[in-house]
Amino acid sequence: MTSIESKRVQYRKYLERAGVIDALSKALIKLYEEQNKPEDAIRFVRKFMCESCPDDAQYDLMKNDLDEAKTTIARLEQELERLRGQIKKSPEEYQELTMAGYKSLIDDEENVSSLLRKYLTPELLEEYMLVTTPSPVDAYLYDCAVSGFEHHDAPVGIYAADPECYDVFTKLFDPIIREYHGQEENDSDVLQKDVDWGNVDEIENLDAERKYILSTRIRLSRNIEGLPFFPKLTEKQLIEVEDKIRAATETMDGELIGTYLTMGDIDTETQQEMVKRNVLFARGEGYLQTAGCYRFWPTGRGVYHNPAETFMIWSNEEDHVRVISAAQCGDLGDVYQRLVTGIQELEKNLTFIRHPSYGNLTACPTNLGTTLRASVHIRLPLLSKDEERLKAMSEELSLTIHGTGGEHTPIEDGVMDISNKRRMGFTEFELVKSLQDGIVALINAEEELEIAGQEG
Repeated sequence: MTSIESKRVQYRKYLERAGVIDALSKALIKLYEEQNKPEDAIRFVRKFMCESCPDDAQYDLMKNDLDEAKTTIARLEQELERLRGQIKKSPEEYQELTMAGYKSLIDDEENVSSLLRKYLTPELLEEYMLVTTPSPVDAYLYDCAVSGFEHHDAPVGIYAADPECYDVFTKLFDPIIREYHGQEENDSDVLQKDVDWGNVDEIENLDAERKYILSTRIRLSRNIEGLPFFPKLTEKQLIEVEDKIRAATETMDGELIGTYLTMGDIDTETQQEMVKRNVLFARGEGYLQTAGCYRFWPTGRGVYHNPAETFMIWSNEEDHVRVISAAQCGDLGDVYQRLVTGIQELEKNLTFIRHPSYGNLTACPTNLGTTLRASVHIRLPLLSKDEERLKAMSEELSLTIHGTGGEHTPIEDGVMDISNKRRMGFTEFELVKSLQDGIVALINAEEELEIAGQEG
């Protein structure tokens, strides 16, 4: 029995134990016995299964109440952030918070794999405790490490509060960056090559017959020069970022022409639909929440997209700018061409921060370098059954493979998300070309298995 079949069996047993199947069966039998079949069968089943459930009018009223409550909560959260911004911590308070957070991290014997835990030694803690980045940001070590101090299971555990953090706290950030990006053996001070989009014509449609690839997506992140990163962005600066992005998109032409939408002007239901289509982003939780990513939400957040929804620019999702090119097919060349055109157009109006060693700077050290992630959703049903071979090929081809639901999700029905594993030490073109070569190799392996099955 495959892992998928096993999960299905377990799920069915769960439904039986919970009484769901019995309740559904009774409702369907009742519907079958009904002489005058209702036009709305779903409403009939719902009413039969839950006589106390609200009717449609009551449901709409409750939904409106919920939306109003969410709006009120968002407004109160913004007011709370404004009040917090008026309270300035003293150096002594920062010292106390840092010591408490560090002790909590080190005392946790179950979660020991954090890179923050590994490289923040007592000596570095003492050295950096009261050091700050230049005014007016004045970011402390605590501003960078607060998420890792609270979430001990975080793989990295640290975010840069502003671009200067990478130099002010270099003894902490540099070893974390080198280990995460596989640059430990690199003796050079320069870890990232100059931007090079290469010959875009060398990137091709990987599945012209649309047999394997369901969708293709390339994204990259940028931060605007002269502004801090999300942990220290003020409400005014969030709006400033959005205004700069909106103005920069006004010069887009051709297939990139689109509309900018401020998140606060989009109703909740439309937002949810856009998130499902991967056109818009949602507010997250966990690591980023604690690091301060969603302060003043939804102020300053928004999206620019063309009518075809193949080109998007997100404002203040995590970094200041996220540029996305996508297609519901395997035409990697078309997607790459559109991305390159879009970012080059933005660069005519916006100046992005770049580090002499790390390349394009982002708040999270894991995205440094090119910041580029190119991925496809692809169906490889035969190859997916051989997990060891698939894992070996992904390692050899420097690819990351997981389910389409995100990192750590299982592959289901042979459909998987495949992306470039590397971000730093290569050019943008090299990364996209390596993904292309890897996808071609995986499709060839799938085709070989198909032929072997036919011959067998």
